[in-house]
Amino acid sequence: MSEDCIELRKPALIVGIGRIGKNIISKLNNNGVDLDFLLISNHKEELEVNNSLHIDCKSWINPSAYKIRSFLELHNEEVYSKLSKYQTVILVTSLSEKTGIAIAPIIANIAKCILNKRVISLVTMPFVHEKDRLFQSSVSLKRISLNSDINFIVDNDAYVEINPHLTVEDCSKITDEIMLNTIKLIPEITLNLGTNLISGTLNENSIDVGIKDLIAQLYSSLGTSSIKRSILYVNGARNEPIGRLNEMLNNFQNSMEGDTNDVSFVVTDSSRNNMHLIASIKGRTKFDSYDPLNLIPEENVLDWDMPESHPNIDLPLPLID
Repeated sequence: MSEDCIELRKPALIVGIGRIGKNIISKLNNNGVDLDFLLISNHKEELEVNNSLHIDCKSWINPSAYKIRSFLELHNEEVYSKLSKYQTVILVTSLSEKTGIAIAPIIANIAKCILNKRVISLVTMPFVHEKDRLFQSSVSLKRISLNSDINFIVDNDAYVEINPHLTVEDCSKITDEIMLNTIKLIPEITLNLGTNLISGTLNENSIDVGIKDLIAQLYSSLGTSSIKRSILYVNGARNEPIGRLNEMLNNFQNSMEGDTNDVSFVVTDSSRNNMHLIASIKGRTKFDSYDPLNLIPEENVLDWDMPESHPNIDLPLPLID
């Protein structure tokens, strides 16, 4: 196996954080995926009776991400206990949600740095118009990436750039389907270490049109990074002539920049012609620009090992007359 690929071992645990984590785990259960799961959130409505960890923020109605982290720290021992039983931890969250921004970096750090587990993360990034989320999402993404063997990133904004008529609901459906199929693909494909960008289509377009959309989405998120490897995942192409599939794969390779020879083509029996593209990349993406401090070279940066939080500290200081 290549040096930049890894093999995973069971038992594996899917950790769903926030609303999207619950949605994905519910759909995986409905599809009969045989993996244990854990839901974590500071909102009770995003949890289930079993296999859940509620981060109680006490009297705070609208806690910041930093405040949520401080309450998560009270559950560290419980998190250690739940994660320690597994060889592989798969994190699923959205960095457009305050819950994901707050909790995911901490869980990744515990799983990788403290418990020495294999960590795969699947995260979605916010739309560009969500200005109040961009900076913190970039900071959290950097933390998650550092503590993940493999980090899959779904860029919500990439859909809108090529299909401005899409609604938020449309984008959510695309994102959910991409995450579901990525998790299902994990046992079947070569897993490349580092960052992987995922793009996808929802409409039942022709395969040719779908490929063009996927490439446009990919280069929308790519930034200055380069593509190392890519996997084109096509539903509903079993009845296509093999010669036509080979022709489309060649056209796809010719459309990509950088190392275009290492391209895999995965075809399924689904009746729908939706597609996903997973590209292993190296370098900076557009998400790095969300945090201006990323312009500073890493060797010139001092940072905390753990993300910052805002705990309540009561100091019994006497009154001094």
